[in-house]
Amino acid sequence: MNIKQQPIFIHIPKTGGTSINCVMKGTEWQTPLDYHYRHLDFDTKTSTCGDIFDNKNNKTYQEEFIFMMLRHPVDRLISEYYYIRNNHEFMDFLTTKPDSFSAYVDNVQTSNYMLKFLDGQRIYSESQLTEKRALEIIESIDTLDIHVGIFEEYDRSLSYFSEVGDFDWPETIDVKRATINRPTVKQIPSEVLEKILTANKLDIQLYLHCKAKLIERTQKLAINKIKYQGGKLDFVIPYTMWNCILDIELTNNTFIEENKKFFVTLNTYLHKTTGSGREYAKNWMKLFKKSVALYFKATKFAKQIKQIKKPSPIDEIIAVARAIDEATIKPSMGLDIGKPRIKLSLTPLMGEALQQDDVIKKGIIKW
Repeated sequence: MNIKQQPIFIHIPKTGGTSINCVMKGTEWQTPLDYHYRHLDFDTKTSTCGDIFDNKNNKTYQEEFIFMMLRHPVDRLISEYYYIRNNHEFMDFLTTKPDSFSAYVDNVQTSNYMLKFLDGQRIYSESQLTEKRALEIIESIDTLDIHVGIFEEYDRSLSYFSEVGDFDWPETIDVKRATINRPTVKQIPSEVLEKILTANKLDIQLYLHCKAKLIERTQKLAINKIKYQGGKLDFVIPYTMWNCILDIELTNNTFIEENKKFFVTLNTYLHKTTGSGREYAKNWMKLFKKSVALYFKATKFAKQIKQIKKPSPIDEIIAVARAIDEATIKPSMGLDIGKPRIKLSLTPLMGEALQQDDVIKKGIIKW
């Protein structure tokens, strides 16, 4: 990247910011937070950009080149929920844990999160944003001339950033983080979509304001087409830094919690021995099937797991999650909820591998 002035990048979660951050810094993974990279604080889950939108700091940021991405609130909320719905590090901040996407939308703590993030709030803060404060933040975007891209207009946004900031984006960009298993907007019931639009009207106002400004500023701009590479399997490695792979589909995680040592050890081992999402998922299935066959002998659950065969290892893992959900409520399948029993039988070579560094250099696994 070639830029005359080091920019400040505001990375709102689930807006396509991880890919931009990695391209800017030339890294494989998200970089640590600093003055020039604003995201969620790793420990507190609080936004680090609130000071930018405090009017008393206008002079400090007036000369800075600041840019960020927004995403349509409906699509962003779907992506957010299905990405972290089983992650306690995030979901425990909710006063009531939702049992469905509709219930998630109903919780006021999930509303207008893009504006709350810009306001410097913690994820799922119980503090509600007033319309007055929302307008102040939008005014700050205009006053500081913060350059705003739109997720749904990704090529246009990157071309615009290049025009105003002298960025030099590569012809191909790796999509670094995406929700592996989620419905599309069209698959969401109309009544739920209406609830999202009503609950997030301030975020909608922010989105439409910034999108209109982007379109106006790029009317005569040549839009460079960029290739984006990355399928579901490419997102397995970053996803499992924060979650158990079963969380992409599992609705009842009692089995994971009761056998957490097994799943954490398996995840750690695979991060130290596999270099791709496909390899991770394939070996996860192999070792999980082996362990189930050993510790759940002669059960309907073991028989069902053994029979799972799909074209993709991700589809197999989804089938495993569904089998666990079924077995959790059907004692006859022999899952023995309440009696932790599955273990990872380590060979000497596996034990040695657990002492090594991860195959791919990245941050600390947090789940």
